[in-house]
Amino acid sequence: GEKLQEVKLGKPNTPLDWETKDEVGTLIAEYNKMIKKLDDSANLLAKSEREGAWREMAKQVAHEIKNPLTPMKLSIQYLKHAFQSNPDNIEPLMQRVSNTLIEQIDNLAHIANEFSNFAKMPRANNEEFVVNDLVESVHDLFKEVKSTDVFLTLPQKDYTVFADRKQLMRVLNNLIKNAVEAIPEEKDGAIKVSLFERDAMAVIQVSDNGVGIPEE
Repeated sequence: GEKLQEVKLGKPNTPLDWETKDEVGTLIAEYNKMIKKLDDSANLLAKSEREGAWREMAKQVAHEIKNPLTPMKLSIQYLKHAFQSNPDNIEPLMQRVSNTLIEQIDNLAHIANEFSNFAKMPRANNEEFVVNDLVESVHDLFKEVKSTDVFLTLPQKDYTVFADRKQLMRVLNNLIKNAVEAIPEEKDGAIKVSLFERDAMAVIQVSDNGVGIPEE
């Protein structure tokens, strides 16, 4: 009776010994079979949960990698078009687009490294940097998205923050990509990216004219 009360899923359950082949022996034999099946089920459940966690992780990594790829492609296409139409004045644009793409490629490599070192995720590498430059860089990446205007409002003053630059870049990539996807195809999109100061904090705001999120 005490052993039956102690049976739990996910912890070792000790089989009972009963030498006599009587009614109690039959009951104990069934009990021993049951705890063996229970242990097997617990192991299968644990394996399934681990596999599920890896699947979710892989989906998240794929999501993080996919988000900047489309605007990166658009940036290269825009650069190619600008070069074909006005090659003499291409250098400033080429410099700006190149810097944006290099930073995004570094970010993708960082995501891949984090995934390969799964046990260390997520580890923030905080540093001081000017957040204005980061916001402008991500805006430049997305501003050529078709049928969507991406507006940028930056302050005159540079805001230095202490944060993980790559993680913050991924947050902005996700927010703007989600904003683009939230705008119906038949509607001209308007996305506003703003940086401003409030209560001695730097605030980055992304808003769009898409379908929105239900209040609840």
